[in-house]
Amino acid sequence: MHNGPSTLNPARRHDIDWLRVILFGLLIPFHVAIGVYWSTYGTEVNPNLNDDQQRSDQIEEANDYTAESVDLTSMMLHWMHQWRLAALFMISGMGTAFAFRRRSWKQFSIERCKRLLVPMFFGVWTVGFLGSVILEPNIYKGTGIFEIGKEFALHVIFTSLLFWVPIIGKFALGHLWFLWNLALYSLLLIPLFHVVQQTPEGRIVKVLRGMYSIKGGLGVLLLFPILLSLIEILLKPWIIGFLGSGYEWLWYLGFFAVGYACIVAKKEYYSFIEQRRSFITGTTILLTVAFVWLRLQQHADGIAYVDGGWIEQGLLHNPMTLLGCFIHSFHAWFWCLTVFSWGAYFLNKPSPYLAYLNQGVYPFYIVHMPITFAGLSLAGHLGLTHIPAVLFSCVVVTIGCWILFELLRRTGVTRFLFGIKPLPKP
Repeated sequence: MHNGPSTLNPARRHDIDWLRVILFGLLIPFHVAIGVYWSTYGTEVNPNLNDDQQRSDQIEEANDYTAESVDLTSMMLHWMHQWRLAALFMISGMGTAFAFRRRSWKQFSIERCKRLLVPMFFGVWTVGFLGSVILEPNIYKGTGIFEIGKEFALHVIFTSLLFWVPIIGKFALGHLWFLWNLALYSLLLIPLFHVVQQTPEGRIVKVLRGMYSIKGGLGVLLLFPILLSLIEILLKPWIIGFLGSGYEWLWYLGFFAVGYACIVAKKEYYSFIEQRRSFITGTTILLTVAFVWLRLQQHADGIAYVDGGWIEQGLLHNPMTLLGCFIHSFHAWFWCLTVFSWGAYFLNKPSPYLAYLNQGVYPFYIVHMPITFAGLSLAGHLGLTHIPAVLFSCVVVTIGCWILFELLRRTGVTRFLFGIKPLPKP
């Protein structure tokens, strides 16, 4: 029995930290763009739609400004959405491997609740309520402080009661569903983390390391994405994947667990992606073409090959749905490998800015949505549309988040409430 710290290499990987900052940073342009090109937050804040008649005509006649559209911009958003969150869950799994290294399972559980659940609840109650006020200002127009306070209290009660309900509870969490999934994954896999920590040369670790030495790299290049594809085949027909629910819940758990396994097999993992970087990149390009074709077929056939939930059309599976499950999982997996392999090549370098940026990840993530709504609304009032509206709103959101981060990081209370690590004690 091993009672000391894990034998995982303690050296922190700068590329993982950089990729965490970059991929979370992509949230801002992505969430801004889907408000412009998909009307995700409602047509009222979409700067491309300036009046009710234009809004009605565009949506009814051309099916523009919805997630079903297949124009170039929309397809780029679809492409990014398929792998960015998967990569973030892998990074979270990697970070978990480092975080568990010198903690007992009790210490880890407490730390996860502090860093994930406290910011989630506080963000849902405060930032979530502010977002609803910005999106529906007419509801609160002319109301007094007492009425607004009453609505806020009802919001707190409603979200607190609803968030844990499977599937529909994610609507109460809004964009903060990521923290809830991450907390569940972390706590659910504690027995695995504990066993690996106590027996660093045990059977589980040997199996994980052995995956990277299977001839031809088939363990990583085939077995992992096939397991992800099987999750889709079993669950995807029944319910659409959204907000980390449906098939996505188990699918993202797979990416999280694999991310943890990558750091357990750290030497073998980095050697693998270093040796096969070119092959991985080339395969990813081919799979991207396959994904675009699949998305166009979804649009043409009216069957949600990418999104799931086609049982409502009386279909469990056919050759196209089965092929779609494999294309979708392989596409996401190989994009993760590509991002991590090139990240390891270019980004494993220290920087005086990295620690600062890493502190800002959770605050930016938590507060950015209401600022996004405000930025889109302001772009519409200024007459900006399409790319100018996206660029303007991104600048507004980035500056707004940065100002708030600078304020939040200065006190112990606000650091605790927004998931920033405590200030080091003198």
